[in-house]
Amino acid sequence: MISELVQYFFGIYRDFLTNTLNAIAVCFILVFVVLAALTGARKTVLSRAAITNTLSSLAILMLNIFMSPIVFALSGFAAGLYAKLNIPSVPASFWAAQPWIVTALAGIITKDFADYWNHRFMHTKFGWPIHVVHHSDTHVNGFTTFRVHALEVILMKISYIGLLTWIGIPADMIVMAFIFSSLHNAYVHLELDIDHGPFNWLLASPNFHRWHHADVPEAYGKNLANMIPFYDWLFGTYYKTTPCHEKMGAENDGIPGTDPVKLFVLPFEMWFGQAKQAISGLLARPKPHEPG
Repeated sequence: MISELVQYFFGIYRDFLTNTLNAIAVCFILVFVVLAALTGARKTVLSRAAITNTLSSLAILMLNIFMSPIVFALSGFAAGLYAKLNIPSVPASFWAAQPWIVTALAGIITKDFADYWNHRFMHTKFGWPIHVVHHSDTHVNGFTTFRVHALEVILMKISYIGLLTWIGIPADMIVMAFIFSSLHNAYVHLELDIDHGPFNWLLASPNFHRWHHADVPEAYGKNLANMIPFYDWLFGTYYKTTPCHEKMGAENDGIPGTDPVKLFVLPFEMWFGQAKQAISGLLARPKPHEPG
């Protein structure tokens, strides 16, 4: 039962997301760019920096699509291992008895909980080389949502198997959660000075997320929730939702901003540097004094 559910979920997820969802998100962002350009924001949304970074983000998306067979193969392998654990799941009959909106909200809430902890891990020393690619964008806009390293995609997919499969939410409701999540992710990256007032704790706004991308030390590792800022409040990573006019990107780390090939190999270079530094530290330790 679990194995069939996992295979069904990834079959729908692969076929649907690799084609339709990316197209929906791109169309959503393009509509915003056109409207913004027509209403006086042309110098911002069509600036040289915006165009250069957008092309880099789309190049990374193309690389990820090219890598998708490897991503899905590893995800399938992880799904097979999970199925062998025979972890009990919530029976399908439970969700069948619920209104569809309850099931859809359960999918959104649990997915964002998984995303929060994935995101928090990726802001640790070991996880940062994967996620820094997303933060390399110095002109954050809707297309930044596609600037994600393939290793991050793999991490997220595998984590969903362990954190979401046991809940047993029907695959079509999971897809609905992913549709909403993806469109919302594009929305919070848009160049908008918007917060949600009294609902800031409930649904992330562009202001909330722009602080997450701000290249200022006080904002590092803050506002980690993709959709539900309540998780940040609960776990101590909530920052602010006031308008953010700070510079974007990760230039303090000397990260290349627009070269997709350099960004693709960047995690491996950073991990190599971390390993080299750790080995050098071990070799430099003074030997304990041996009694004569």
